[in-house]
Amino acid sequence: MLVNLKTHRIVCSLVTAAIMTAIISFTLTAVNSGLHAFPYHTWFRSWIIAFLLVFTISFFLPKLVHRHVSRIVRIKE
Repeated sequence: MLVNLKTHRIVCSLVTAAIMTAIISFTLTAVNSGLHAFPYHTWFRSWIIAFLLVFTISFFLPKLVHRHVSRIVRIKE
């Protein structure tokens, strides 16, 4: 499938955010409540909140960081 650069960036941010937030929220929920009585609804709720935050941040933060780092460090050509 051919997509433009912007679509590729959005899809990469979406997949990365989904995987990272699922792992982290699952781990934190399991540690806090234990696996014997794991509350899936609590995990899913925390995953949704974390996903929305991380996806938004992962979409806009790299541009900001790149801009500020480029002011300090130059790429050797």
